[in-house]
Amino acid sequence: MNKKGITPVVAIVLLLMMTVSSAAAAYYWMTTIQSDLQNKVAQNIQSTVGSAASLKIDAAECNGTSDNVKVYLRNPGDTDITDLKVYVYSASTGALINGADLTPSSLSGGATGSASATVSGIDPDTSYNIKVVGSPNVEATATAKCVS
Repeated sequence: MNKKGITPVVAIVLLLMMTVSSAAAAYYWMTTIQSDLQNKVAQNIQSTVGSAASLKIDAAECNGTSDNVKVYLRNPGDTDITDLKVYVYSASTGALINGADLTPSSLSGGATGSASATVSGIDPDTSYNIKVVGSPNVEATATAKCVS
């Protein structure tokens, strides 16, 4: 009976410490994997969505006496847009009035800017649908009432 062993209290404390440390290691491992996976998915989405060309018209205005159409454009993507053209449609009938090349004819990725064109056939105090198209295969529309 002179042999001594680990008391039950010490054994329980050791078992609890091993359990807590293994749970902490598993938690750290899982959060690291999850974080890496989320970062890779976010990069994938950014490379897919960010590279797509996109065009937005923030505002459009036209002057019926000078046949001038001005559009304020935004390119939220990172792809440059070139060959910008504007088409003016009647808001009431939907018929194409005329079209023209915009100046400047390009918009860099992530940029905002204004472009204008002379489009014959527009009348003062009339509403028109303005459509801007560009390459690579982007378009945007807005409605504007021409002033005199």
